Amino acid sequence: MKNLKSRRFLLLFMVCCLLFVVYGCSGYAIQTKANLPFDTIAVGKIENKTLEPKLQDRFIRSLAETFAEYGFSVSRSAKYKLEGKITKFELLPLNEQNLVATQYQVIVKASFNLVDTSTGRSVPLVADNPFITYFSTSARLEDVLAQKDISTNGALKNIAQEVARAISYNTPKNFAYLMLAATDIKDIDSLKSKMRDPKDPVSLYIRERLSPDTRQLLSGDSVSKEASDKAKNALVGGLNEILQGVGIYDENRFAHIMLSRDVKELIKKNPSGIERLRLNRLLLEAAYPGEILKHQDASEEAKK
Repeated sequence: MKNLKSRRFLLLFMVCCLLFVVYGCSGYAIQTKANLPFDTIAVGKIENKTLEPKLQDRFIRSLAETFAEYGFSVSRSAKYKLEGKITKFELLPLNEQNLVATQYQVIVKASFNLVDTSTGRSVPLVADNPFITYFSTSARLEDVLAQKDISTNGALKNIAQEVARAISYNTPKNFAYLMLAATDIKDIDSLKSKMRDPKDPVSLYIRERLSPDTRQLLSGDSVSKEASDKAKNALVGGLNEILQGVGIYDENRFAHIMLSRDVKELIKKNPSGIERLRLNRLLLEAAYPGEILKHQDASEEAKK
């Protein structure tokens, strides 16, 4: 009995070590549904640019399975949509015996983008990278075809996992445009005044969450341009920390602010991840329409 307990403990220890190596050393963290950037995604047009028939259908099936494993739900009405194309499929013989191929290589190339359907903004996820699998088989044609299908499915699964990982781990930085930039501030003097001497619940809430150093910078008179820019950058940094934190909406806090129907609908969803960041940004824009650019307007300004 004692030996059995020792073996179980050793097995548990080995599993924990393996998880640490796979997730800790690779730079990835174990994702849960609670910390996904969003939990619903649409699958848009997947083009098959190769001569291999129905490759896109097989990939979509693998993608749906992989999304479920990562905690994503698939819905046509989702705000974020995956689009892409499979650009290359090759079956290459590697080794042969008696002039008959015995080992093959399957190469699949694909590229995918994640589209924010509310803005039309598209960010790359997988950029035409090759995904390679191998198989060995006998000379019989039916065996070659069967192993080719299995190996192709393996390559498609690898692509689907790469897409899911890119969405899970890279989406926050890809959608950094939701964050405030110094150029998004239309009237820094007015915003500083409201933070320095808050007279409404939102400004009071925000001031309490700014760092002491930022509050100190806001309390002084920015006579020089250098001092003004320093205070502005500190305030933008503090606001971005608030944007990335908990949801800032509270019914009493925003009772005096006119909110759009879209914002109200988003509030009802109690969003997390990227959508919570989006909601926080929209709420700040509604609270300070004369001081902060709407993020669509900010994107247009950046293009000029």
